[in-house]
Amino acid sequence: MSVKVRIIIILLIINFIPNAFAEVKLTNALAKDIGQTYGYYLGQNYSLDRIENNYPHMSGAVLVARTEFSARFKRSIDGMDLFMTNSINEEWVRIKKQLNNQISGTLSNTHMSEYQSSQFIELVRERAKGKIESPILETLLMFNSSYENKPEKEFLDGYKYKYISNGDGKSKGVAFSIEVPKTWLSKEAGRPNIVQKFVSENGRGTRMFMVLIHNMPLQPGEEITERDISDFLNPKEINNFIPDGATADSYGKLTLEGLPGYWIKYNVNYSRMRDTINMECIGYTIFYKNKMIQLQGQVHTSINGKIIDKDGLEKYENLFDQMANTLVLTSIYR
Repeated sequence: MSVKVRIIIILLIINFIPNAFAEVKLTNALAKDIGQTYGYYLGQNYSLDRIENNYPHMSGAVLVARTEFSARFKRSIDGMDLFMTNSINEEWVRIKKQLNNQISGTLSNTHMSEYQSSQFIELVRERAKGKIESPILETLLMFNSSYENKPEKEFLDGYKYKYISNGDGKSKGVAFSIEVPKTWLSKEAGRPNIVQKFVSENGRGTRMFMVLIHNMPLQPGEEITERDISDFLNPKEINNFIPDGATADSYGKLTLEGLPGYWIKYNVNYSRMRDTINMECIGYTIFYKNKMIQLQGQVHTSINGKIIDKDGLEKYENLFDQMANTLVLTSIYR
């Protein structure tokens, strides 16, 4: 085994991070977001109803705005309603009634001129294009059943944002950008080599994507080559590149930003406090000068034997591939 290969192994073992988890459930924070989002939807519908009643000649424009918004987000509203009904059935009925009363009580005393009504119709059409404030947009996207079944679809539909690092701090001089689904919250991480982590379901989910950057103690002018990668991507070496107790499922070479690297999928059990968690991961690793850059997608599949994500990595692998493929090392182009 070469010195460079041993260095990589040491870095990978030291920086494996078993992250905190939480089962997907109705929390106070999520209930607040859902209540705000559902009220937003009810208020919009109430205002459109009033416009239609007060200005009958605008009913065609109202219908267009309703149709466009429903085509994009009605599935989300229905999904949110179903989730709350299943979670707190009678209480949700009471909350919806209260929201309706509050909205009608507030808006019934508000006059909208014809010009203001026209502007509101255009506003709804803009909302249909995704121009909605946070956290309402994220909450709507979370409950879109088509995104639940195919997480990459949210990303491919353009609901994403760009995380940019100028190279400061834990980026260790590597300036980069990467694109992330709108519903994956960007969070700081406590460990020194994790530049940033992104957590599903507005930061409340059990799926995570991380960017890690490590310094490598290479000699001046020395670099990791495709030949080096070929040396350790073999059955005898591969288990050295995953945590103790993990099982490698598959692996291979990759090229990203013109740089050599590899990908690896593995399954691992780890303990945290009194719990045993199973996690399925995919890692993408490339080498730039004396830096090892890792992108890692994680899915928690069970806690103490209880299944929390029956589809596991298979469901999110395409999304993780899409995210990894958006990495741009702006340091290269300076």
